[in-house]
Amino acid sequence: MSRTTSTVARHALAYATGSVVGGMTRAILLPVIARRLAPEEFGVFALLLAATNFLHLIFEWGLVTALIKFHHETDDASERRRLVSTVFLVIPIVDALLALALIQFRGFASVVLFGNDQYASLVVIAIAIAYFGAQFQIFLSQVRAQNRSRDFVIYMAVKGVVSLGLTLWLVLGLDGGVRGFLLGTLAGPAAVSIFAIAVLLVRTGVDVKGARARLRRLLGFGLPLVPAALGLWALTHVDTYLLRVLGDLHAVGVYGFASELCLPIALLMTSIHLAWPSFAFARARQADGAEQIAKVFRHLFVLLVGGALAVSVLRREILAVVGTEAFHESARVLPLLTLATVIYGASQAFSTGLQVAGDTRRLPFFVLLASITNALLNVLLIPMFREMGAAAATVVTNVLLCALVLRESNRQFPIPFELGRIARVLVGAAVVLLAADALGERPLAVGIPVRVALLAVFAPMLVILGALSARELRALPSALAEVARGRAA
Repeated sequence: MSRTTSTVARHALAYATGSVVGGMTRAILLPVIARRLAPEEFGVFALLLAATNFLHLIFEWGLVTALIKFHHETDDASERRRLVSTVFLVIPIVDALLALALIQFRGFASVVLFGNDQYASLVVIAIAIAYFGAQFQIFLSQVRAQNRSRDFVIYMAVKGVVSLGLTLWLVLGLDGGVRGFLLGTLAGPAAVSIFAIAVLLVRTGVDVKGARARLRRLLGFGLPLVPAALGLWALTHVDTYLLRVLGDLHAVGVYGFASELCLPIALLMTSIHLAWPSFAFARARQADGAEQIAKVFRHLFVLLVGGALAVSVLRREILAVVGTEAFHESARVLPLLTLATVIYGASQAFSTGLQVAGDTRRLPFFVLLASITNALLNVLLIPMFREMGAAAATVVTNVLLCALVLRESNRQFPIPFELGRIARVLVGAAVVLLAADALGERPLAVGIPVRVALLAVFAPMLVILGALSARELRALPSALAEVARGRAA
């Protein structure tokens, strides 16, 4: 593994720590969800979170990536201070006005989501979660732009602790049900974003000179990303909604619980994605930048697939620990969902060329095409295969999106992604998964060690298949040690 890979991995490791600590709320709450909510109730919760993620993207305006890009385009401290003032004074006000307008349509939103208006009050909480979640993520983009990965960990930890504490009190102490889970989800980002943004503005000082022109430039880059992001949201969540329409809330709950079990892969993918833009924008300026970007991606893709494989191989054991009998159907869906998550992560990296070139105009079209394909496949497959049909549709459309984005991205800024070696990583994972599934059901004391032993075969198999060289595999321990030393330093 190269030194540049280690540099990105070091930041990714710190971001992973922050994401894990911040996401600990969801991990700890999984057994609570399984024991406090029936699949139908969890289906309600899952649909509200899907709606929250939709609104979150609208409230962000594409500024998470735009702020990082424009931060790296200047070394002038005054310009960076004006950038901060423009973003963190104007956007919260605009978003608050938008949130108030959306609340007026809470009853209509409940009808669209559930077929009736009985969940209108929960829709209001979902809008608040989206608002504060967007402010929190925009603030974290400033932290990421400065490569302050340790501060990122602290903010994520505080958010997680606040959300977890309030959720446990509301759900276990007051038997708050779905409302308690939602209010707990709201508490963390709301508390941290209000405090952190105020401190940031006081510390950097307020300078709004040229704010209008600067905001136009930010939105000029960021707004074209919003339709693409909404399309990616559709790829991720339209299956959940169509399961409710074409199936029932029970199917949504089972499918949603399987999605929650993908949390380790999602956290790993998020951690890599958080470190990736700063690395890619900086590395692209160098003579061998494209080659280094491709090499680093392949190394990180191995880690991402390895995480997905571990969850898939051990899914029965995981469900035995954190689930209940009502959610055991989730085991069938999980391998397809982990694969879909991995492919989604690849599509984000494949768009690097478009972002480096600053030409994101065609992304919305590609995502729209994939989203329409996804919806059609869901309509076709869900009535026959329910949750499995929804998962299969997501895999197919994520592959389509990868192909479209990679082709256009390499026209703008060619990056020699080694697709053959990347495919061999997936082949190696499939072989290990099939071998593990051939064992069938086993008691925990037997199943865990046997399946972990099979997982250990994955790395040498990658060398046999040519996905990694023996030298890269041998260098992995020292590279990880370098990451740890860099973090400690």
